[in-house]
Amino acid sequence: MRASSYRLLDGANSNAVEGFSQRSRRRSKKLRGRGGFQAAFPLYQTNRHKQQTPEKPKQKANLKQEKHMQTKQSAIRSTVIAAFGLLSMLLPVSQTAQAQDIPSRDSATPVVFQAAGATTESIQSSVDAFRAALGIPNNLNNPGPLLHGRREINWDGGNPNVMDTTAPVTPFNVFLNTRGSQFTTPGIGLSQAPPSGGPQGGLVVLFGNPSYDKTFRTFSPSRLFTPVGSNITNASFFIPGTNGTVPATVRGFGAVFTDVDQQADGNPNHKASTLIEYLDKDSKILFSSSVPASPGGGNLSFFGIVFGDARIAAVRIQAGNVAPGPSDDARHDIVMMDDFIYGEPQLLQGK
Repeated sequence: MRASSYRLLDGANSNAVEGFSQRSRRRSKKLRGRGGFQAAFPLYQTNRHKQQTPEKPKQKANLKQEKHMQTKQSAIRSTVIAAFGLLSMLLPVSQTAQAQDIPSRDSATPVVFQAAGATTESIQSSVDAFRAALGIPNNLNNPGPLLHGRREINWDGGNPNVMDTTAPVTPFNVFLNTRGSQFTTPGIGLSQAPPSGGPQGGLVVLFGNPSYDKTFRTFSPSRLFTPVGSNITNASFFIPGTNGTVPATVRGFGAVFTDVDQQADGNPNHKASTLIEYLDKDSKILFSSSVPASPGGGNLSFFGIVFGDARIAAVRIQAGNVAPGPSDDARHDIVMMDDFIYGEPQLLQGK
């Protein structure tokens, strides 16, 4: 389905998340025949081998046995890789999915990393494993194209003492040329701000809500990232150093969130508040999932995936079930974002 025919709700009411999830399920059902993914759980296929032919002369028995063992070992290895991808989705969020073997370049099954907890340390190992899976080094502001490594944005201006609140703007092009990423929102704009303090007062003043000083905390000091007038953030990628003139794709993308309280479960009244969709160059969904919750003021969550090749052209994030402004309570799950980490942008192929 093309992006032009797909619209995310901006969190104006509590039905936003349900609509998002229902559309993702309908899309995922259609994508099954095209190699797509069902929301939150990847689909796996196993090869069915043809029935064995009658036994050949004895002098070839050893060769046949060796071939059978190789086939069996290959099948076991493929099953282990697929099982790992599924296991990483099902691990309790307090545990870390450690990536030991990223899928081959022709694999459509991503490895998933997720964690949630009350402290920075509770998600740090998952974030570090995700970084390692994307590759070394952190390429910072170096122009591309580069074959290896990753890019990171921590919204802190390179100095934890920077406490400025930036005016909301869309598109947000601060890192377009230096790190190859552009961010947009259907709302007023996107802003960097500390929870409180600084010359402009941080989130407390930006949204006119004193409770935000205690509601949110940072993963990396001192600022967070947020849409204003919406709960939707869209990301797209370009070759660093081209100022947005050369489109690109990445092999993985992950983000840190603060104060995700609502997670879907067996209760139909419990719906996830925070979701991520990963899109290809044709705006088709490659993968979608909710972000793990960690109820409690300012707790942290992380979600990211890594493919075997650079196939992610865009990312769509719903942070919370309503746009920031109201106080965080049972009906309003207000969520802010921190570090964005993604694979080195590679030249978009076939377009």
